[in-house]
Amino acid sequence: MTLRERKAGLVGAFVALVGASALITAFGILLQSGIGSGVPTQRYAGAAVVVSGRQTFKVHDGKTKEKPLAEPAALDRDLVRRIARVPGVREAVGDVSFPAQVVNDSGDLVEGDNGRPSTGHGWASAALGPFELSDGRAPERSGEVVLDAHLADRADLSPGDRVKLATTEAAAWFKVTGVATLKSTDEELRSAPVFFTESDAARLSGDPGRVRAVGVVAAPGTDAGELADRIKDKLDGQDINTRTGSDRSQVENPDVATARSDLQEMAGSLGAVVILIAMIVVSSTLALSVHQRRRELALLRAVAATPRQIYKMMAAEALLVSSVASVLGCFPGILVAQLMRAALTTIGMVPEDFSFSYGPLPMLVAVFAGIVAAEVAALGVARKAVAIRPVEAMGDAAMDQPKLGKGRVFLGVLLFLLGVAASLLPLFFGSIFAVAGAGSGGLVMVIAVLLLSPPVVALSTRLLARPVRKRTGPHGWLAVANTRANARRLAAGIGPLTLAIGFAMVQLVIPTTTAEAAQDQAEQGIVADFTLVGSAGGVPMPAVEDAARLPGVAAATGVMRVELSASRAVLDSPEIFEYQAQGVTPRGLEKNMDLEVTDGSVSRLRDGTVALSGGAASTLGVGVGERARLHLPDGVEAEPVVVAVYKRGLGFGDVTLPQQTVLDHSSHRLDDTVFVKAAPDADKDKIKAALEDLGKRYPGTDVLDDAGLSAAQESQATSSVLTSALPLALVFGYLAISVANTLVMATLSRIREFALLRLVGAPAGQVIRMMRVETVIVVITAVVIGSVVPLLPLVTVSLGLTGSPVLYIPPLLYLGIVAATAAIGALAILLPTRWALRTAPVHAIGLRE
Repeated sequence: MTLRERKAGLVGAFVALVGASALITAFGILLQSGIGSGVPTQRYAGAAVVVSGRQTFKVHDGKTKEKPLAEPAALDRDLVRRIARVPGVREAVGDVSFPAQVVNDSGDLVEGDNGRPSTGHGWASAALGPFELSDGRAPERSGEVVLDAHLADRADLSPGDRVKLATTEAAAWFKVTGVATLKSTDEELRSAPVFFTESDAARLSGDPGRVRAVGVVAAPGTDAGELADRIKDKLDGQDINTRTGSDRSQVENPDVATARSDLQEMAGSLGAVVILIAMIVVSSTLALSVHQRRRELALLRAVAATPRQIYKMMAAEALLVSSVASVLGCFPGILVAQLMRAALTTIGMVPEDFSFSYGPLPMLVAVFAGIVAAEVAALGVARKAVAIRPVEAMGDAAMDQPKLGKGRVFLGVLLFLLGVAASLLPLFFGSIFAVAGAGSGGLVMVIAVLLLSPPVVALSTRLLARPVRKRTGPHGWLAVANTRANARRLAAGIGPLTLAIGFAMVQLVIPTTTAEAAQDQAEQGIVADFTLVGSAGGVPMPAVEDAARLPGVAAATGVMRVELSASRAVLDSPEIFEYQAQGVTPRGLEKNMDLEVTDGSVSRLRDGTVALSGGAASTLGVGVGERARLHLPDGVEAEPVVVAVYKRGLGFGDVTLPQQTVLDHSSHRLDDTVFVKAAPDADKDKIKAALEDLGKRYPGTDVLDDAGLSAAQESQATSSVLTSALPLALVFGYLAISVANTLVMATLSRIREFALLRLVGAPAGQVIRMMRVETVIVVITAVVIGSVVPLLPLVTVSLGLTGSPVLYIPPLLYLGIVAATAAIGALAILLPTRWALRTAPVHAIGLRE
C-alpha cells in the first residue's frame, strides 16, 4: 500500500537501479565474451585437437600463484612425433607462423580486404584446414610457395608466376606453384596463408627446433575430447594445453587471445566498482526518499509500529522496486555492450570480427546484484527511521536534522584518514605497492567525503554565503537560507555529483599524466638521428646489421617490445608484477638511447643480465649486482643479474634485456624499431638516402627522423587514454543520470515550499532566481570538492610514477567534466522548478509532501 501511494518517492531508486543493472549486464557481457572464443576457427578447422605450449606460469613462495601468459609458449619439434604415435591420431602436424606478405610492382605490401597481413606456414599444415589445391601443385623445392586463393586473386598471381615476398629476411623472389582454398568456407580468411616448403618455413620462423602448435587430425570415429585426454596422458610431465572445439581459435589467433584477456581484466576490475557505486547511489536516493517520508514513518512509529515492521516494510518495497528495475535494465545493458564493442573496436582493443557473447548469465547476475544492492541500501537507511523512540518521532519529523549519526561520522572520518595515509605512501616508498595504494586512497577519500557530505555542504554554504548574498540580492538570501537549513537534502544530490567528478579525476588524470611523461621520456631519451619502422609488424632483424655497415653510421640498435612478469615474495606469499620490456641489441646502445642511468651501466648488458627502471628495482627489492626474478614471455623463470638502474622506464619499458634473450623466449621475429646514429662528421642527408635505399630490401620499412617516434608515442598514449576513458564514460554517465534523478526528486519535493513563498508575496520569477543561485552553489561545491579532494593522491601517484609532482590535466578534458557537471546540475534543478511552478499556489500548498 505504501509503495502504491509513494511511487514518486521511489522513482529515484528505480532509475538508479535500472542504470546499475544496465552497466552490470554490459560488463558481464564483456566478461563472458572474454571467456568465449571471439572468432571462429579457420586454419585449424580440420584439426580435432590443437596442442599448444604453456599459457600460464606458476610462482611458488610459501603459497602458489598462477598467472596467464600474453602468448602460448613454443613447443619442441620432437613432440610432433610423440603425438603422432598416440592411438586415434591419423596425422600430427607442427605449425609455425611468421610474416609473409606479397610485394606488388610498386614496392607496396598487399593486404587482405580486412587490412590484415598474410602469414607464412609450412605446406604440411595445409592438412589442418583442410586446404585443397584448386590449381597447380604443392611446393616441393626451396623457393616455391602456394598462395591462398583470395590473396592470389588480389595480387593477380597464378601458378608459374614469380612473387616477391617480405618475410623475416630481406625480401626475396619465390615461384608460385599452386593456389589453395579452405574446404569449409569460401569466405576470405582472417589472415591469408602463404605455404612454403617445410625447410623454408623452419628457417624463416627463426627457430627451426620449435613449433608454435601441433594440429592433430583424428582417425575416423575418434572422439576429440577422448583424444585430447590421451595426448595429455602420453605427454605427462610436459607443460602443454590441448584445445578442442571453439577453443582452437585461441591458438590460431594470438590477437584474439590478447583481446580476450583485456576484456576479462576490464570487466573484472570495473564490475566491482560499478556494484559499489550502484550501492552508494541507490543508498543516496533511498535516503532522500526516506527523508521525504519522515512524517509518515514518524506517524507509524507513534502508533506503535515496531522497528522490525519498519525494516520489513522497507525491505519489501526495495525488493519490489529492485526486481522490476533490474530486469528492465538488462535490455538497455545489451545495447550498452554493443556500443562498447563498437568503441573498443575503434580504438583497437578488440578485432573488428570479434563476436560478443550475449548469454543469459550476465543478466541473471545483474538482477541478483541489483536486488542485493537495493536491500543493503534499504536496510542501511531504515536504521535512521527506527532509531528514534516513538514518543519523539513526530517532533523529529517536523524538521530537517542536519546532524549525522555517530557511526556514519566515525566511518567517514576513518575512511578519509585512511585515504590520506594511503595517498602519502609514494613519498616514503618507491614501489608499485605505494603507487597503487595512493590511487586507491584517492577513491577512498572521495567516498569518505560522500559519507560526510551534509556537514561538508553546510560548511561550503557558509563559506559562499557572504559573496552570494552580496552579489545576488534578496533571492540570494533565500537561496543561502534554504541550503543552510536543508543541507542533508542538498547533500543527497551534491554527494554523488562530487563522486562523479572525483572518480573521473582519479581515473583519467593518472593515465594522461603517465602518457605525457612517457612521451617526454621517449623524446629526451632517444638520441638517435634516424628511426626505422615497419608497416608489416616490424623491421626484419638483418636490417640492423645492414644499417650498421652503411658509411657514416656510428651505431644501429634494434628494439623488440614484449610483455613479461617479475615476482618477489611478500609476507610469505608471491606477488607477480607485469612489465613492459624491451629487448635490445647491446652494441652501441648508449649511442642511440639515453635511459638516464642512475646506477651501473647498460654497457655491461649481455646474456644473463638485465637493466631495470628505478620503480621496478624498488618494487622487486633489488639493486645493481643482485638477481631479479623474471618470468619471460614464454613463462620460463630466469634470474639475471641487474647491471643498471635507470629513470626513463615509462618511455622505454621497465625492463631492458639483451635481444637474444627475447628471441629465445618469445615468438617475436621482427624488430619493432631500429635506431640509427650517425657519426659526428657524417653527412646525414646521405645516410638518410642510404637508409631509404636499404628500405627497398625490406618493403614496408619507413625512415623517420628523430621526431618521428614522438608521433608514434603520441598515438600510443592516446590509445591508452581512450582505453581508460571508455568504461569511465559509462560509469560517469550512470552517475550523471543518477545525480540528475536525485536532484529532480529533491526539487519536486519542494512544491509546497515554492507555493508558500508565492503565497507570502514572492513572484515566480524570484523563486526561479533563487533556484538559480542554489544551482550555482551546488555546482561550485561539487566541482571544488570533487577536484580538490583527489589532488593529494594524484600528486603523489605522479611522483611515484614519473618522479615529478606536476600533473598533466588536458584543459579540454577538465573543462568537459566541469561543463557536464554544470549542465547536469542546472537542468536537474531548474527544469523541475519551472514545472513545479505551473501548479497554482493555493492548490500546491495542500499537496502531499
